[in-house]
Amino acid sequence: MANWLSRFQRPAAVALCASVLGMGFVAPSALAADAKPPSVSPEVAKFLKPAQDAIGKKDFDVGIAKAREGLAVATKPYDREVALKLLGAAGGGKGDYDIYAEAWEQLVVMDGVAADEKLRGYRALSQIFGKAANYEKAVGYAKKWVDAGGGSEAYGFLATLYLIQKDCANGVVALEKSIEGKEATEIELKREYQCYAQLGQKDKQIATIEALEARFLNREYLLSLMAAYEDQSADPHSMMYLYRLAFDRGFLTRESEFVAYADMSLEAGSPAEALKVLENGISSGAVKLIAPTDRNSRMLKQAKEQTAEDKKLIASLDKEARAGTSGEADVKVGLAYLGLGEYDKTVEAIERGLKPERVGKVKRVDDANMNLAFAYYKLGKKDEAGKALTAAQADKRMARTAKVWLLALSTT
Repeated sequence: MANWLSRFQRPAAVALCASVLGMGFVAPSALAADAKPPSVSPEVAKFLKPAQDAIGKKDFDVGIAKAREGLAVATKPYDREVALKLLGAAGGGKGDYDIYAEAWEQLVVMDGVAADEKLRGYRALSQIFGKAANYEKAVGYAKKWVDAGGGSEAYGFLATLYLIQKDCANGVVALEKSIEGKEATEIELKREYQCYAQLGQKDKQIATIEALEARFLNREYLLSLMAAYEDQSADPHSMMYLYRLAFDRGFLTRESEFVAYADMSLEAGSPAEALKVLENGISSGAVKLIAPTDRNSRMLKQAKEQTAEDKKLIASLDKEARAGTSGEADVKVGLAYLGLGEYDKTVEAIERGLKPERVGKVKRVDDANMNLAFAYYKLGKKDEAGKALTAAQADKRMARTAKVWLLALSTT
């Protein structure tokens, strides 16, 4: 954004003025088959020929002076067109974009100037005035550039002009047009997200952060997505699995994040998972234990006691679940194994609980599949993990979280 003119090529002076007599500035299609190409009047040519020669020698000051002299005596449209193009070529060659803009502001309003040349003129003028922070003119020419068929580049530059003025209402509309039919860049998506947030367009805001998270998974995007889902009162179970993903990728850094995840894990019946999270937070210095009676210390004590109990009873609970017919018991055993890091046993227990003759008693099949998917993921079995996530996605309560996990799975 700061260096627009790096994208604006200087006019090629020699190419612009191939010859003064019969300059070639009119497209052949504009002439009848038997018509002669227009030529510069002799009284104007005597100034423009030296201007052309000077530009060819890169003596741009002389080129500017002679082009102005020719312009001063030009009365016919074609004489003015050629003089202005030479003035623009000399100004551009010198790097004097005030002169270049002066010439092209007059050219783009002239009849007879080819449409493709006007399009290039609108492009250059919008960039020149943008660089000069003359946003009123820059926006005006950018709109003309759009209308002349400038496409994605024109819309993108128009969006930049609006956004630099903090005009999200107009800027995001131009930005949407600029990325229509193509894959947006990370910067473009971030600009959209910021504008949708500012404008209070929640659905578009979430869709954009989902796109960012899907393609550029990092802490910022995942935590922003989680905040958006929580703002919509997402199912607490689904939120726990997003915290699990953030923890797995090392994205949790704040005490509140570790504590929230641990609290959800305890509530879900996975104390060993909660203990692992709290101990990680403590060792990283994020989670503080101020006194034995503070919330964090009490939560840590609860997680330790319940984990010890799970370790003591897991074998007998597994045996009891196998002997019964309730898939819910199998799934709970599987969750306990998952927290303890025994992923093979997790898979065995949960798959047993999801068998046709047992699954009817499972309270949350989506939960079971999310835990099964994580166990497969930790075992390095991505295909099986993907199948379990797809099954979990069928439940609308888990659809968005399962989709996030499916996309994250593709980045491992």
